[in-house]
Amino acid sequence: MRPGMMLAVAAALAVAASPVLAEPRWLACKFTDQGGAVRTFDMVFDDLRGTASVLTAGTLTEGIGTSINFQSIRTRFPTFALTYNRNNGDLAVSPLETSYGGILRGECRRSPPPAGAPRS
Repeated sequence: MRPGMMLAVAAALAVAASPVLAEPRWLACKFTDQGGAVRTFDMVFDDLRGTASVLTAGTLTEGIGTSINFQSIRTRFPTFALTYNRNNGDLAVSPLETSYGGILRGECRRSPPPAGAPRS
């Protein structure tokens, strides 16, 4: 193998072996609460880091116990838990307060980062 070709192969291997950069993706979500009011929120998730956060008042609140796989995102926040089905966009929100109970249904769709969103 010629020296120039070896250098090109080494450079290609170095690029391929570099760490993968995370790609945060935004979702615009909505669901209907127990009173019939439509609620909306923005969520960002990152497959590589295994994180999901909700944007509230210009601040990202990261979920705990987050599980992200090819089919779904599941995470828990202080007042609710959510499950997002990546195949069809369905959203299930489970309030953790005992006075509500039940599962609220909604949907999420991919969206660009909302105006004023911090970098995740």
